[in-house]
Amino acid sequence: MAKSFKVAAVQLNIDKPIDSILKDIKSYIQLAKRKKVDIICFPEDSIYAGPKKNKEIIFEIKKLCKKYKIWCIIPTHLKEKKYVYNSALLINDKGFMSGKHRKVHTLGDGRVTPGTKFDIHYTKFCKIGIAICWDVSNPKAIKSMVEKGAKIIFCPMYWCYDEWAHKNNHRKFEKKILESLILTRAYENLVYIIFCNPIDNEARLTSYTAIAEPHRIIKELFNKEGMIVSEIDLNYLSEMRKKWS
Repeated sequence: MAKSFKVAAVQLNIDKPIDSILKDIKSYIQLAKRKKVDIICFPEDSIYAGPKKNKEIIFEIKKLCKKYKIWCIIPTHLKEKKYVYNSALLINDKGFMSGKHRKVHTLGDGRVTPGTKFDIHYTKFCKIGIAICWDVSNPKAIKSMVEKGAKIIFCPMYWCYDEWAHKNNHRKFEKKILESLILTRAYENLVYIIFCNPIDNEARLTSYTAIAEPHRIIKELFNKEGMIVSEIDLNYLSEMRKKWS
């Protein structure tokens, strides 16, 4: 396995028709390829167009991954038998699905069925974990994936603040909460953490995307569309774990 590789997180504008969103996804995958990115992550609810259309779009994204030889984490809602799950799919650089996470902590959203577990997923770079939005509030879930060998936890999100939580400047103060949360999860588990939020018309949405290692936030993006890229250094992570575990 590689000792270093590149990841990207896209703060995608999902306040568009689904065909325009797919065009943007394609553009970001192309940009990521030019920047020599190995794994690209998109935010929660990136593909949200109904069960049939969702599957059609996922098929197109699989073809893009194969064409550009890139791994991708793409969230969508999938109907499996009679249940609908808020899912994040791991697609490999050959265009095949290598893993899937179903959101466990759905906050009582009756439209979807909660998942039941936090698996690790195998890539040619390292083992990874996936947690969707409020899943990251559960420290035991993140710890369990790290204990099973995950070196990175990807967290596609659609993170909204509560009106009562702050007197004013809600997004500014909620951003501080997310900064604290990503660093806490990275530091307490000695793992890389990636938060990936969208841009949308939801008034309470906190559009904050970041990549963190145990001691610092490496890259971040706030309140605007775009993509951040960072190198993942597994040697650094190994040294940290030897020293502090």
